[in-house]
Amino acid sequence: MRRNIALISAALVLAAACGRSYNTTGMNLEQVEELADEAFLNSDFSGASRLYTELMFMYPGSSRIDFYMYRLGRAEAGNRYWDDALFYFDRVEREYASSQWADDCAYQSARVWWSQRQDYRKDLTPVLNCKAELENFFDEYPGSTLLEDAVSLMGDVNNHLAWRALFIGQVYSRRDKYDASLLYLREALDYGVTECRADVLISLGDIYYSKGNEYTAREFYQRAIDECELSEDQLTDIQSRLGEL
Repeated sequence: MRRNIALISAALVLAAACGRSYNTTGMNLEQVEELADEAFLNSDFSGASRLYTELMFMYPGSSRIDFYMYRLGRAEAGNRYWDDALFYFDRVEREYASSQWADDCAYQSARVWWSQRQDYRKDLTPVLNCKAELENFFDEYPGSTLLEDAVSLMGDVNNHLAWRALFIGQVYSRRDKYDASLLYLREALDYGVTECRADVLISLGDIYYSKGNEYTAREFYQRAIDECELSEDQLTDIQSRLGEL
């Protein structure tokens, strides 16, 4: 009895893992499209991938091939098949430049790279590729309805890169290599308003404080107070330093 229960449980788990089985035998184009859309909207990305692939091969002359490829890219991204997703998005942009989905494909390519990011102390390649894709998006589709989303994603990218630059700058600072530290901290500052902006300004003030440049140290400390929302500890520390200058 226990063995039978175990077998039934295993079968249910396997069926869930495999997802729904779609039979398109005897269906026409519109019916297969409806089934593919249903799978995609229900986040059954494996099923959607199979169905949109079937549509592409069964109806190569369809006027909606660009849409099939766009949905295929989205489905493969949902499956975390990153290279396949990028392949389909790129095809839409290259082969169907006037497609209504071309701007979305450019944006989705950026999101695919962003989804592969690692900790800011590790490999930056996915983040830098995301940034390049976004810059292409801004150049090619300035009037896109996705512009606000792309700007928000670029903000996330800049925030990630600023944390990275701050991290390296602080490493050099701890080793008293102030010139190298300043290069990275100023790079972090160039990314604009980021989550770590207060830390960057305070770190710059600390370096100039250590170098004996009181005027510039005071300038950066004051900027941190004026431009950022500081924690109580940060504010207390800055005020202490300012009192010594």
